[in-house]
Amino acid sequence: MAAFRILEDFYREVMRSYPPQGEALLERIRPETWRQISFRYIFSVPAMTAVSRIIEDAAAQSRGTADLHVSFQVLSRFLPQLDRYRALSSGISRGWIYGAPDISDISGLMLPASIRWINTSGTSLVEYWFVIAYGPGLAMTLLAREIPALDGSGRYYEGFYTFEGEIAYQVLMILHILFPADVPMPSRPEEQRW
Repeated sequence: MAAFRILEDFYREVMRSYPPQGEALLERIRPETWRQISFRYIFSVPAMTAVSRIIEDAAAQSRGTADLHVSFQVLSRFLPQLDRYRALSSGISRGWIYGAPDISDISGLMLPASIRWINTSGTSLVEYWFVIAYGPGLAMTLLAREIPALDGSGRYYEGFYTFEGEIAYQVLMILHILFPADVPMPSRPEEQRW
């Protein structure tokens, strides 16, 4: 589908614009620094989880003003985080969980009313892990594509992190184009009271 190609092209273009970093960066910087840096990387699952939690926590601390968009690629990866997301939902404005249903029974999911699940089956989004917090005074984007480990020893992700409002806006516009009935059109960064 041509619309999903837009995300892939956008991803490649942004990747070229940021300096590379490794997982050691996570040990060197404090959480408040995440609102001042941008970089590209190859990270393991634990490193991706650490960055994701920083973004999720920032959205929850927005006191109901930030939206949160998160891809777990497949629903089975979200289930262990369900209680965390129930708690996070009280601090965000709205949330979207993206993933393909790789489990047979999703009836027990019972998401909070402020969080919506988006089925990404059959799309290239199942290759991406992303976390986006976006609202007045807050723009944090983690977007990474899963890459194979050369030795087959696990999952790794190549992607970028940025605090730039325009990048968050562009990714959210792409998600709106892909899922117009489920993802509202985002407001432009200059309309966000930064």
